[in-house]
Amino acid sequence: MNMGARITPDWHHVHADWWQDNRGNDIHRVAVDDDTLYHCHLAGSTLPWDAVAVSLDEAMALVDEVPDAELH
Repeated sequence: MNMGARITPDWHHVHADWWQDNRGNDIHRVAVDDDTLYHCHLAGSTLPWDAVAVSLDEAMALVDEVPDAELH
């Protein structure tokens, strides 16, 4: 778990393994064996996840890079 991750004002820590931003994007922390991955799901996407990151900071940055126009 990345304890150094800062949650920007746009992100809300919903519960232990789930974050959501004010645009409806989600990040879920998934532990597989000894690895922790962060699955990013963009609002409106039909995919189970749209990107995978190795830290919460990286996941938030990936999702924050997507313009609002691409989310709908």
